[in-house]
Formats: sequence, C-alpha cells, structure tokens
Amino acid sequence: MAKIHPTAIIDPTAVIPDDVEIGPYAVIENNVELGSGCKLHGQCRIGAYTKIGAGNEIYAFASIGTDPEDYSYDRTQISYTQIGDGNRFREGCTVNRGTMPGSITTIGSGGFFMANTHVSHNCVVGNKVVMVPYSGIAGHCHVGDNCLISGLSGMHQFYRMGRMAVLSGGSQISMDLPPFMIGDGRNGGVRGFNIVGMRRNGFSPETIRAIKDVYNIFFRLGLNVSNAIAKVETEVPQLPEVVEFLDFVKASKRGILTGDHGGRRA
Repeated sequence: MAKIHPTAIIDPTAVIPDDVEIGPYAVIENNVELGSGCKLHGQCRIGAYTKIGAGNEIYAFASIGTDPEDYSYDRTQISYTQIGDGNRFREGCTVNRGTMPGSITTIGSGGFFMANTHVSHNCVVGNKVVMVPYSGIAGHCHVGDNCLISGLSGMHQFYRMGRMAVLSGGSQISMDLPPFMIGDGRNGGVRGFNIVGMRRNGFSPETIRAIKDVYNIFFRLGLNVSNAIAKVETEVPQLPEVVEFLDFVKASKRGILTGDHGGRRA
C-alpha cells in the first residue's frame, strides 16, 4: 500500500504504485504516472500528463510538468512531460511540459536539479545532468549527458550543450557549447575543457590528450570554424569523442562559442 498523507490531493486518473510515498499537501493532477519507489515530499506539485520513472525524489514546492511559460500556450491542448529514473528535484525546482499540442519536455535519468532551478518547455535534458541553484534553461534547449550548469547561469532558447560540457557560474549563453568544453561569461567563450570530469568518468589518457588538442585548435589558435574542423580532421586521432565534437559543431545552426571574444558562426 502506497504511503500517502491524508491531506495530499490526487486526481483519480493518476497511476500510483504501491511503494510510493506522498507527503502532506502534495498535488498530483490528472493523467500522471509515477514509477516505483518515488518519494514526493509535502507541498510539491505534479502537473497533468506527466510520466515519472522509478526512484525519483521531489522536494517541497517543486512543480514538475506544469503549464509552460509561453504566451502561445493553449490550455485546451494536451502536451507532456517525461522523466527517467533516479532524479532529485530540490525545493522550488520547476519543469514545464511541452507548449505545442502533443509536444514533450524530456529529462533523462540520474539528474540532480538543485533548489530553484528551471527547465522550460520542450527541452531535452540528458542523463546525470546537474543544475546548481538559480540556473535555468529556456525553451527548446538540448543538454547532453553529464553536463554541469552552474549557479546563476542560463541558456537562451533553442541552444545546445554537448555531452560533459560545463557552464560556469553566472554565465549566460546564446550560442552552442560543444561537448567536453567549459563555457564562461555572457557568451564569453570557451575557457578550457572538462579534464576533471573526463578523468572521473574513466576516459583514457589518449582520449583526454585528443580532446585537449581539439580545444587548442578550436579555441586558442583564432581559426574560423571550417579551418579548425579541417585541422582537427587531419591532425588529431579520430577517436569517437573527437568525432562527437566535430559532429556537434557541424550540426550547429546558431554558431558555437569561441575561445576569447564571444560567439562564432559555424
């Protein structure tokens, strides 16, 4: 039998497994599906048409899957939020569902969304993402696996962070941040690569050296993007991580951050 506080308000269409805990004054709207082992602290809210995987923990005053903050949103239409397993959503965290009919906001597994962080409508957030207090990502952003978005930082709508990228505290970006790189400032550029994260995640010395070479070529030599790509393709071993970086840059529609003085068009 699920452990549900008598003051919780739960729509009868919600699917609640027997091992879920729901605290006082929590609100669960219609067509919500919770996975096994979830724990919802008192006074959190789960919006309609939200599917949450197993083992998630949602703290007080978090609002997950609620209406998007978008002038064009039509409340008569149905949109969705889908969340994986084993995430933690701390106090005041907000996640908005998709804004267009049938659209989805997606979060992977193993993430840590600290107090007062925000994931806007139609974002795609990968696995093991960490968002530090007061950081946020605007609508339609893509955040790769193992990214770190530091405190008081944010992403403009439609932009991307590649896998294991880091956005430094207080930064604001409106250009793409490629995989493994560290972005800093207001489109201030790439200031290094995530060598600590790569070591902690077991990347080989060969791979780390290759990514260091990519960083030097792209962000320290002052080359334009096409020349930097050509140089990496001819001079750096084409390991999977190098190819991943190049594919990300080639797919950029809005340009990538530079190494020194703001954004650069791809």
